[in-house]
Amino acid sequence: MHNKLITRFLRILALLLAFGASSHAMADVMRLVTLDTAVYGAGRPGYLDFTFNGVDGAPAATATMSQLHGFDLDPVNFLLGGDAAAVPGGFAMLNSSNLNDVAYQGVFGGVFSFLLTISGDSSALLNSNFGVLAYDIDGNQIKGKILDLMFVSAADGSADLQILSVNDAVASVTAPAAVPEPASLALAALGLLMLAFARRRRV
Repeated sequence: MHNKLITRFLRILALLLAFGASSHAMADVMRLVTLDTAVYGAGRPGYLDFTFNGVDGAPAATATMSQLHGFDLDPVNFLLGGDAAAVPGGFAMLNSSNLNDVAYQGVFGGVFSFLLTISGDSSALLNSNFGVLAYDIDGNQIKGKILDLMFVSAADGSADLQILSVNDAVASVTAPAAVPEPASLALAALGLLMLAFARRRRV
């Protein structure tokens, strides 16, 4: 009887650990953003401006750009405004009511991509949006907004990003391949070990 109780307890613990791992992995919303700037002319200098803003009093949320490809990552090429900061491997912006942006000065014609991760209180969903704009070297906006994403609630209540507008000739937004975080892997591994231990006790 004692062994059965221990076995049952270990099984429940393992399931809780597995659930915790999956919940942790789903805490953030991630999208792979790709920008093909060939339409602006090869070799043409200009700016790509990445913005993340909310309304006054909105719960805190953060937009992080990582895994940057196609960019010249020399810090001199990036201008940070408002509540934007450089972080390891990329940049992060808060959804404060300031004009929060990361402006990249480079050369059009190539493909730029990055992993966009939105994290924060779920009640911030309707109050924050991420945008991308292009400017020529003189600071004049080119062909309107490239991309506009609103942080919203999905039908099942989970967090999601809704595409409000997108210039299909330039931008695409896709879900990245799922890569479990180290903490999630550790929790899942511990859960499997507990299940194996419980099974061994039964044998």
